[in-house]
Amino acid sequence: MSIIKYLTKLYQEHRELALLQWTYLALAATSILVAGIFALFNQSLGVSILIVPLVAFIAISMNIIAWALIKLAAETFLNKPLKTTPKKK
Repeated sequence: MSIIKYLTKLYQEHRELALLQWTYLALAATSILVAGIFALFNQSLGVSILIVPLVAFIAISMNIIAWALIKLAAETFLNKPLKTTPKKK
């Protein structure tokens, strides 16, 4: 299965977190490669470009934590049966 078909399948299944993870992974991998190429010519520029994958890592970590907390809260509070009082006639 090609990566495009896999990403399309994730999109159709509404798996937003997995798509977000793949996006951050692609951004981090691309910026590491670009930083390596620039480091061959100018070391300080190559090292400064490495900030992009660091920010991507921090962002994906915070998104995963927020996603887990929201999902936990939704499952905890929304799955409780409602306490209803009988209606008075």
